[in-house]
Amino acid sequence: MVTISVVMPTYNTPVSFLKEAVESILRQTFRDFEFIIVDDGTTDESRQYLEGLTDRRIRIIRNETNIGITKSLNIGFREARGKYIARMDGDDVSLPKRFEKQLACMKSHPNAIACGTKTAKIGRRTFALRRGMEDMERYRVRMLFANPGPVHSTAFFDREKLDQYHIQYDEQLIYAQDYGMWMTISRYGDICVLPEVLGLYRVHAGQISKAHRQSQIMCDKMTQRKLLTQLLGDVTDEESDMHYRYSTGYYRDATLTPQIVGWYDRILAANSQRKIYDQKKLKRRIIRIKRKLINQTFTTEMSIREKAALLFRNLPFPDAVYAVLRNTALRILRTARKNAG
Repeated sequence: MVTISVVMPTYNTPVSFLKEAVESILRQTFRDFEFIIVDDGTTDESRQYLEGLTDRRIRIIRNETNIGITKSLNIGFREARGKYIARMDGDDVSLPKRFEKQLACMKSHPNAIACGTKTAKIGRRTFALRRGMEDMERYRVRMLFANPGPVHSTAFFDREKLDQYHIQYDEQLIYAQDYGMWMTISRYGDICVLPEVLGLYRVHAGQISKAHRQSQIMCDKMTQRKLLTQLLGDVTDEESDMHYRYSTGYYRDATLTPQIVGWYDRILAANSQRKIYDQKKLKRRIIRIKRKLINQTFTTEMSIREKAALLFRNLPFPDAVYAVLRNTALRILRTARKNAG
C-alpha cells in the first residue's frame, strides 16, 4: 500500500497550468504516493500532454464523457489505494513540502479526518489567505454562515476514516462540493489547517468559480440550507436566500435591516433550545456579521451621532464602543492622508 493517493480531476485545463500542477506534485519531498489523474472527457490539447506522462506513479482514469468534478472526485477516491488522499486541482500548485508536512500533522492529530493549509494566490498579486480555524466548535459555527475552508486543492484526508463513515462527495453538488464535504466530515472528526502557505491558488477567467458563479452559489445554498433546517426546522427559499446574502460577506451592498436582525435573533433563540452550536461562539459570529453590515449601512451623509446610534442599537455595549472608536480612528486617518496628499 502506498502512503498517499493524490487525486486530481481535470477537464480541458490549459496545458501550461496543467504542466505546472503535475510537476509540483512530482517534486514533492515525500515521494511515497500514487498520482491518480481523472481525465473528465478532455477534448483539447491537454489530453496529448496527459498521454505523454511517463512517471510510474501516475495513473490516468479517463471518463468517456464529461461528468463533472464531483463525480470524477468520487471515482478517483474509490480508486485510491493510499492510507491518505491528497486533493489537487489541475490549475493550482503544491509547494514541495506540502505532503511531508500534512502527513506529519495527521499523524500527530489522531482525531483529525482532514488537513488543509494556508494558500497564496498567484497572478498579479500574491498574498496569504487567512483560511484557518481555532477550534472545531468555532469552525462549525462559521460553517453555518459561509464556507469555512480550507482551500479545496490543499485538502488531505484520512482515507480509512472516510471509508469507516462511508463518506464521499455529495453528487447533487456539481459545484462547491468542498462545502458539503466539510459539513459532513466535521461530524466525525477534526479539520486541521496548517499555518504555513503550502499551496498556490491560481485566479483566471476559465476557472469554475468564475465561469459558473451562479451555479456555485446555488450549491452553497443547498449545503447552508441543510444546516439551517437542522437548527430551525423548515426554511423557506426566501429565508435561505436572505441568510446567504447577508451572512457570507460576498455582497458589499448588503446592509443591516430589521428583518435580518430578527433572523439572527431567531437563530440564537433556536440554538438556545437545541444546543447544536456553542451559544457564545454563535453570538460572537453574529456580532461580527452585524458589525460588517453596519459598516456597509453607513453613508457619507450620516452624522457621527447617527452612526453611533446605529452601533449602540444593534451591538452589545463593548462591541459598540470598539466599533465607534475604530471608525473614528479610520476617519481621522483618512483625513490625515487626504491632507498629506
